[in-house]
Amino acid sequence: MKKQVVSLSVASILLLSSALGASAEAAEPENNVLAAKPAQCSDPISDTYDVSKMATIFDDDKILWNFVNMDQILPHSIIQKGSMVHPYKMGKKVDLSNLTYNFNGETRRFTDLMERGRTNGLLVIKDGKVVNEQYFNGNDACTRFTSWSIAKSYVSTLVGIAVDEGKIKSIDDIITNYVPELKGSGYEEATIRDVLQMSSGVDWDEDYSNENADIWRMLQDVVFNNMPVKDFIKDLEGGQPHTFNYKSTDAQVLAFLVENVNNKPLHEVFSEKLWKPLGMTSDAYLNQDLHNNDFGLSFINAPLRDLAKLGQLFLQDGKWGGKQIVSAKWVKEATTPVDADLQPNVSYPHFGYQYQWWVPKGAKLGHEFSAMGVYGQYVYVDKDAGVVIAKVSADPDNGDNIYEEMTAFREIVKAVSKKR
Repeated sequence: MKKQVVSLSVASILLLSSALGASAEAAEPENNVLAAKPAQCSDPISDTYDVSKMATIFDDDKILWNFVNMDQILPHSIIQKGSMVHPYKMGKKVDLSNLTYNFNGETRRFTDLMERGRTNGLLVIKDGKVVNEQYFNGNDACTRFTSWSIAKSYVSTLVGIAVDEGKIKSIDDIITNYVPELKGSGYEEATIRDVLQMSSGVDWDEDYSNENADIWRMLQDVVFNNMPVKDFIKDLEGGQPHTFNYKSTDAQVLAFLVENVNNKPLHEVFSEKLWKPLGMTSDAYLNQDLHNNDFGLSFINAPLRDLAKLGQLFLQDGKWGGKQIVSAKWVKEATTPVDADLQPNVSYPHFGYQYQWWVPKGAKLGHEFSAMGVYGQYVYVDKDAGVVIAKVSADPDNGDNIYEEMTAFREIVKAVSKKR
């Protein structure tokens, strides 16, 4: 595979946050009538990339293109789909063009929120059938969207599958028993459960608005300074385990765990355990560092329908096509916060946390939860209503709208649950 790698100076990373407050106008939805889409997609994945584009990844005039072309920006591996594709059934369309919701004492329109958040795609599934599907900004059902931290929920699910298979004896084991390469690092005292709960105790700052935060330092060292991601994590220092502090490195350590217990790179495990069993519509790709190491903290790039299948799998208690892909026990445990510091409004404003899944305040625990990624990526599940909502965006407000999005999603659930 031909690859182009461009090195940058430390100063270039500062450009990454230069346009966080920008806004733009979204195009009108392309499909106003719900219609069957291709059962499978075969859009090509680029075999070249240019790392210099990462310096302007969030720039106002480039963000929309960047978020659907990460194969041209960073190295990547292919997550292969299987020979059997399991498409969604198409249901009766539910029109959301006049949907409103109440937020901060105001009645707001969902279409305004989608425009304000620069939505790229919206998919609503009710009882396993697509009832609303819209794409914006020239995208379609085969576009591979970068999902940012939605990847964390996928990696967590691979941990659950490894537990089910007996490859991990207990998530209360010390994680370095399975990832010995990290002995001597800040992860030495953390259990697998700690890492799943973002409670490893490793010192970390993931404030995207702070150009000196650790998350930007990692991007600088790993992407621009050519450091293997594992080497970066080995140098992190420990703090107090069992205390919630959101950090992307915890998810990357879970990726190392999954690779070690399966003796395969992460993209192959994705393919074997999820992409093929779930009958994904398309090969996906997973971005890598410059040493062919898969990222697990972020960077799954896939069509919206495929991203949504994780939500549908969890709604179905881990069962797909008559087979138990991940145990119902794991599904419940992964989405039900039990520790005091992980409860909604405690771990984070308006949200709780469990095994790389977010839980909005007011949720019936274990029944309503969401995978979420920065800049407006969601796979939201309401099990009792039988609804999955997947949404991908290039939100210039960088997460300021996340609870407003949850509020709107709850209104969508009501709208699609009315007798039709």
